[in-house]
Amino acid sequence: MTETGKAVSELLDDMALKILMVEPGDLSVVGDLLDLGERLVTCKENANTPVLQGMGKAFRAALEKIIMAELPDSAENYESLGRCLAQMQEVVRKEGVADEATLNAFAASLGGVGYTVDAADLAAASPAAVARRSPAAEQASPAAPPAGGASPAADFLQDKELLSGFIDEAFEHLESIEINVLELEQNPDDQEIINNIFRPFHTIKGVSGFLNLKTINKLAHATENLLDDVRNGKLPMDSDVIDIVLGVGDCLKDMVQNIKEVLEGGPERYQETDISAFLARIRQLQEGEAASVEAAPSVVETPPVATPVAAAAPVAPARPAARPGAIATVEPAPVEEEETGQRGGAAADNKGSQRKRLGSSIKVDVEKLDALVNAVGELVIMQSLVRQNPLVAKLADPKLAKDFSQLSRITSDLQRTAMAMRMVPIRQTFDKMIRLVRDLSKKTGKKVDLIMEGAETEIDRNMVDSIYDPLVHMMRNSVDHAIQSPDERSKVGKPATGTVHLRAYQKGGNMVIEIEDDGEGLNTQRIKQKAVSRGLIQAGEALSEHELNNLIFMPGFSTAEKITDVSGRGVGMDVVKKAVEKLRGKVEVHSQPGKGCLFVIRLPLTLAIIDGIIVRVGSERYIIPTIAIQESMRPDRKNYNTVHNRAETLLVRGELIPIIRLYQIFDVQATTYTDPCDAIVVVVENEGRKRALMVDELLGKEEVVIKNLGGMQDVPGVAGGTILGDGRVGLILDLAGVIASSVE
Repeated sequence: MTETGKAVSELLDDMALKILMVEPGDLSVVGDLLDLGERLVTCKENANTPVLQGMGKAFRAALEKIIMAELPDSAENYESLGRCLAQMQEVVRKEGVADEATLNAFAASLGGVGYTVDAADLAAASPAAVARRSPAAEQASPAAPPAGGASPAADFLQDKELLSGFIDEAFEHLESIEINVLELEQNPDDQEIINNIFRPFHTIKGVSGFLNLKTINKLAHATENLLDDVRNGKLPMDSDVIDIVLGVGDCLKDMVQNIKEVLEGGPERYQETDISAFLARIRQLQEGEAASVEAAPSVVETPPVATPVAAAAPVAPARPAARPGAIATVEPAPVEEEETGQRGGAAADNKGSQRKRLGSSIKVDVEKLDALVNAVGELVIMQSLVRQNPLVAKLADPKLAKDFSQLSRITSDLQRTAMAMRMVPIRQTFDKMIRLVRDLSKKTGKKVDLIMEGAETEIDRNMVDSIYDPLVHMMRNSVDHAIQSPDERSKVGKPATGTVHLRAYQKGGNMVIEIEDDGEGLNTQRIKQKAVSRGLIQAGEALSEHELNNLIFMPGFSTAEKITDVSGRGVGMDVVKKAVEKLRGKVEVHSQPGKGCLFVIRLPLTLAIIDGIIVRVGSERYIIPTIAIQESMRPDRKNYNTVHNRAETLLVRGELIPIIRLYQIFDVQATTYTDPCDAIVVVVENEGRKRALMVDELLGKEEVVIKNLGGMQDVPGVAGGTILGDGRVGLILDLAGVIASSVE
């Protein structure tokens, strides 16, 4: 695949992941999908593929109609759009060439949305390829709401510095509100928790009033009054109050996010939000008329705003993404404690220690933090260069050796501290799953307990946002597909309430995340039948249950018998796998029929440093990640086998392992050994596949600072580079790519 194809393919993969996340009414995720569609149409890599551009424009236009309520916002339409993405990915795989069948399938998928596009126009890449609305859809779809005019934002833009500070603090307050509300659901009589919710609303109300943010002030004030009635015993803390407070929190997040966009993009981006529905619900609750609101959804949805893209998502709450210039909270490393399970989702923090952490933390610009980490990495490399300089190595001065040793200790401490500053507890991601499971259990009519363990386990800050979407998809699958309904669970002797465990812990150089449910498990026979029917495996092929179950991560693989508005749109778990692999991680599943499933995600602790073995192949140096290495050896002749002098294998502990000659993969001419029995082989494992890498020499073990390859991204078999102690560049091996290259 060309570099152009890879760039467009990555965009389509991201769009496929978003289509898995979206559900009817979840317009914030649809907005993210629309942004990706815009990037697909306008990206320079796609300039030379007019067919893909035409398909992208048609996809984007259909999505815009859904956002504007001119086409149904339904699970069936998102399923059809998922098929459109699969057909666009097929065109990318064929280097931008679309056959008639693919174009007709794409046109049919858009027709399922209620949108008409001429496949012949797409093939000709003419301007007529822009999709047109079908008359049938015109009659079936509701009329578009009148567009609201954007109000001038001059009223609150007088002091941008104060406004910027309010935005950061408001996001923190709203996150704490959501966590405390969910904890309150488990302990409705806890006055301290009610006060912890009341205070942030009071702060947001006061500051927004000072800054002339009238809509935010009005909504926060009304909610504060509602909570004050609860606090004074005038109203009970029931599910109606909890639902409205969660809905208000989502709406306030979107309004604060819009204010942030105004600061970054100008007053014309301001959108006024209609909060009348929220105010009416609050008034009804205060007047004791909640029972009369029969049409109100169990999960409060945010009323529509002038631009639907900014509407709140009830299931996947908005989260501010890390951007250049964003603020990160840097805290001292927490004291390790025995982690206990947290049932029902609410995290019971030690309030005293939490106050202590908040009091001793400062805010640091993210760009400054990244610059510090990069500078420390360069310092480590430079120290190694100086120490291995031949002139310095010749000096036999004891004091110089002692000073170098002290410098090495200081540099190592500095590096560890700098890396620790990048690490944040995964709690901020786990806490979002509490709300997700709560809303999904209501939506599906199932009873589900979420038990979290290891929420204080630390993860690289740059991974936090990247791991969120895969976790959301897997948690949705667990609740929607794995956990049975209360009646079905009773029939098989299980408690009516299902349980989902979400765990995080460190093991070796890895961060491990586990999602375990006590549902029905995977149907291995159905997986095998589906794999055979799709030609993924042969009918008589002998595969273990574990290998069969992990076929669910193959592209487009799905055994779902029905499509729901929660999950199962046919895009497949392969998108989750790709998202994890982008972080140099891997995911696998273990299943026990009738008892449940366990999904395991393994990620490196940091994206900046890797622990590896340096090997020499000819005059080149390569780094093999130690986590994948099982053993190294010089093979005995009796264990070496070939088939027609081509397929080479090595017998290791009773198992035949294929040999990969690295000098052939990377076209290294001056290799020392061509006979595997003279060379050294390193046995590695990747996704259950073992290979014996043939190298000339092992040079030692070292922690290396990862550098990206600049414009040479996606080199097959290479994950990045590093500068070694002698000043030379070493390439870090991507074992999945090395194995794939050897097969080709």
